[in-house]
Amino acid sequence: MVSAATTTYTTDADFDLGLLNSLNHDAPNNNQLQLNVIGDTFPVLWVANAGEDTMSRINTDGDGCEEARYLTAFGDPNALANHGAFSGPAPSRTAVDTEGNVYVANRNFSGNRPPELLKIVAEGGVDRNGNGVIDTSQDLNNDCMITPDEMLPVVDDNNDGIIQIEEFRDERVVWISPFAGPAHLGRSLCLDTDGNLWAGTFTGERAYYKFDQNGNMLAGPITTNISNYGCAVDSDGTLWGATLGSTLVELDTNTNTWVQNRTGQSNYGIVLGNDRVYLGSTLHAFNPATNSFQFSIAGGGTGVAVDGDGAVWFGTPTLRKFVTDGAGDLNTTPECSVSTLGGRGPIVGQGGRIWTINLSSNSVSQYDSDCNFISTIPVGRAPYTYSDATGFGARNQTDPTGIWTVITDGGSAGTPWDLISWNNEPEAFIPAGGSITVEARSADNQADLGLMAYMPVSNNAGGLGLTGQFIQIRTTLRPDAGGTSPILSDLSVSTFEDNGLMCDANLDGQVDTLDIQLIGAHRNVSVPPGDPMLDIDGNGYINVNDARKCARQCTYSRCATSP
Repeated sequence: MVSAATTTYTTDADFDLGLLNSLNHDAPNNNQLQLNVIGDTFPVLWVANAGEDTMSRINTDGDGCEEARYLTAFGDPNALANHGAFSGPAPSRTAVDTEGNVYVANRNFSGNRPPELLKIVAEGGVDRNGNGVIDTSQDLNNDCMITPDEMLPVVDDNNDGIIQIEEFRDERVVWISPFAGPAHLGRSLCLDTDGNLWAGTFTGERAYYKFDQNGNMLAGPITTNISNYGCAVDSDGTLWGATLGSTLVELDTNTNTWVQNRTGQSNYGIVLGNDRVYLGSTLHAFNPATNSFQFSIAGGGTGVAVDGDGAVWFGTPTLRKFVTDGAGDLNTTPECSVSTLGGRGPIVGQGGRIWTINLSSNSVSQYDSDCNFISTIPVGRAPYTYSDATGFGARNQTDPTGIWTVITDGGSAGTPWDLISWNNEPEAFIPAGGSITVEARSADNQADLGLMAYMPVSNNAGGLGLTGQFIQIRTTLRPDAGGTSPILSDLSVSTFEDNGLMCDANLDGQVDTLDIQLIGAHRNVSVPPGDPMLDIDGNGYINVNDARKCARQCTYSRCATSP
């Protein structure tokens, strides 16, 4: 603590006051933050329950626990759909961004509706009914399973059969975007290096569509001339696509153009790792550097995943672990294997645990890195997920990141936050092509922070314009192309008082007659509704005393606006 209005984070103990994800301060690099060699992900697994049109949110800490369930289509939690995995909206493909938010595609087998892309946020949401809270599904009785009374419906308010975001009563579902034509089947979904979404169709024009993270379509249709069944994007921006046949699709997300199709073996799941593209159902690998395949590594599975050690997991229902030989190819003899309940997956979760999606038993199971069973957790009907459902693939292959979030208490309601600065110590380092970005949001109640959007912050630039007792800061580290991590040595956050500019009401970096006039224009107004930044003496009332106090702090003589 530098002064009463500045808080600095620089030691191991300081950084531990916040939450570290894929970052560390391990010896010998103590008292600073750098990226983990192996990226981890948030303790959340998102499972699409295709048979009832819902998404389960699984907390993957410990034995695991279902902590929420969200409808993705019209429905009543007390009478959920029961149509199997290949009819109705039937959500399946997922993509999870570096903040833990999930994007899911309703495939839509109905024949009269297009596929739909939805976003469900990991925290916060959109207060659509204006009641001051985020109405959302949650495990109210902490029994690790979601019942109908712990979910919210999607109601066809217009009775027109056209789903709109306003009809979702769960406010963590923040948007829905239809794409392509009716019965075109949304069967492919992945994120690119800029965080944009790529949604592919299996029938119709058989193309990809590009969306930003707000659900706006940026490009498409980009035809691939083949049915699209899954995708992953590498760090160069190349989209690799599975097709449920023997074709491997290549598309350039930087130029929004299809490049070519290659003939391999039968494929189903797809994942990146070890500078390879791995595909099942016949497990095989493509090496872009040599333009060659390694064929027939194993058979009898659907999904494929790569963990942080580079081991390739293939399944299910038999889950097998394969490792590479000295030349980079996979050994054909598995390191371990185990029979599972699974019909889809596998998926890599937090801590390197492996999850199977048990289609026929309406559950998910987790295993350790030696194929040892840990637990099984009930979910919704016909779970059907085998794409990146934890963000592990995006975090390690597409967009390597590490995130540190911390909350600072200003001590009183209406605290005006002015400045955030970082990397003022000699240990600080940002490699060319790497980055450290900082965002912040504030609120008087800590529980309300999730209602606020983060805003970008410039280093050591005053005038944040954020007011509230609590400020939450999110710092994101990204490496250079070679994987070299930046180093965050320190971060400080200050209020206006600490910078001598608490009277800078118009945030122009100085105190002058314009600020005095602005305070005077709001005289005799209580806080709230008055702006707490204008209540200089903090007595809950904007009056002449606030203006007089600031008149003694003017930057120039006679409170002039310039020397």
